[in-house]
Order: sequence, then C-alpha cells, then structure tokens
Amino acid sequence: MKNSELKNIWSVPRYLPYVQPALTPEILEQAEKQIGYKLPAKLIEILKIQNGGYIRYKIAETPQEQIMGIGPYFPSLTDFDWTESQEYVSFELDGLVSLDGDGHWYICLDYRENKEEPQVAWIDIECDHQEKIANSFAEFLDLLTLDVNEGDLVIQTEHSIEENAKQIEQILKIKFDAPEHFNSGYASYRGKYKDSWIWLTPNQVPAGFVREDDKRYHELKDKMSFSAVQYLDIPEKDLFLVLSEEDLNSEVMERLGNHNMKIRPITELLQNSMTG
Repeated sequence: MKNSELKNIWSVPRYLPYVQPALTPEILEQAEKQIGYKLPAKLIEILKIQNGGYIRYKIAETPQEQIMGIGPYFPSLTDFDWTESQEYVSFELDGLVSLDGDGHWYICLDYRENKEEPQVAWIDIECDHQEKIANSFAEFLDLLTLDVNEGDLVIQTEHSIEENAKQIEQILKIKFDAPEHFNSGYASYRGKYKDSWIWLTPNQVPAGFVREDDKRYHELKDKMSFSAVQYLDIPEKDLFLVLSEEDLNSEVMERLGNHNMKIRPITELLQNSMTG
C-alpha cells in the first residue's frame, strides 16, 4: 500500500461504536506499557488518522475486516487474554497482539522472535495452526488490496437514488422494498429479479453510523451528520447495483443500457485501485 493511500485505509461509513477516542501520546504510552511492546510506526500513523475500525483493504482469501484501535471500547488491541486459548494450541501465544479476529482466528502482531520489530501472523485456534503473513507491519500493509465485490455494477448517473430505483423498476418489471437503513446506515433498496435478489445502494453515504439500539447511540449520533463516499475513484452520485446471481449481470446491463442508463462493472472503474 502506498503512503498516499494510508489516509484512506478506513472504510466508509465508519461503524462508530468500533472507533476509539482520538489517539493521544498519553493513550499510546499507556497501551505500550500494558502490552509490553512498542507498536510499529506505520500502525501508529494509521491509528492517528482513525483509532480503529473497519478497513477498505484486506489480504485476499482471509476474513479480515478491521484493524483494532486503542481505547476503552470493544474491540481494542490492548484487550486480549490468551489464557483460555493456550490449551488448544501447540505453540506459544504469549507475545502475540491481536489486530483482528473472532475468537477462532486472529491476525496478530508477533513479537515472539523480535520484540522491537514484530512480524504479522495468522493464528487459527480451532485448527492449531500458525502462519507468518509478513516480516513487518509495513510489509503487511503492502499485501493489502482494495476489498471489492467484483460482481458489483456501477450506475453512472446525475439523478437521485429514488429516481433511479423507479426507472429500474419500470425497465426490469420489478418492485423494490422500502429502503432499509439498519445494516449500514444508508438506503439499501432490495427487490427480486427472476431468481436473483437485486440491491441498489449509493456511493455517497454518511461518514459514520450507529444503530438506534446501540447503548452509545445518543453519544455518537451527531457524528452521522457528515457525508463521504465509499469508493474514492467513483463519482459521489453514482450508484451500485448488485445481483445475488451474477450470471444475470450481462442481461441486466443490456436491458438497462437499452434505456440509456449508463452501467459498467465496478472492476473497470477501480482497476488501478484494485491492482495497487
């Protein structure tokens, strides 16, 4: 990952409950005392931009979704305890600091061989397996690529998502459900086309979101007032069309294109970003 891309590593919209308070020298010093190691400079640089959360990039074929921040809320990279997990694996867990994981697998800073410059390791508790991913956190960043569903389609438009939804309904002879906001904090239109689910979503979304049933909702809700884009290389007014049955993509593109809707595969628009 290029240095210029580091500031854009964080996903949009930010899932606000997973973002810790702004990183300060005092918070960093206390965290390093707690874990017993100095954190890599590149990790600190990223956490100064945003202190934890979901990321736009990942290592292919892994379930990686986030880089944990440092703070009082779940998940925090200082909040780990390998005591119960140690009995299930044949290798030493002391010296590992989790960056992401679900209790079964982890991506970790690995200080076991070098306490000054940690490697990055894949740890699978269930399968009693460990594997080196990178020799350093900086090298780990170089392995990350933009996480994108290559079957997504992009509608290039100057019109609103509501107007496009109505036009798609007329052309494809479908009916979208009322837009749903719960999962991601922005409008998601869902309908049925033949044997496939079809979704319509925007590129321009709230910069952050928190669900109303979250216990920190009233604390965080004001941070949803700003907007941002999910993909920086795609115009903010463009929309995404996703089919669960991707073999229908060509048919849908042709039908919409015949009615003067501009629609292209997302891979054509993001080719440079995806290849780095």
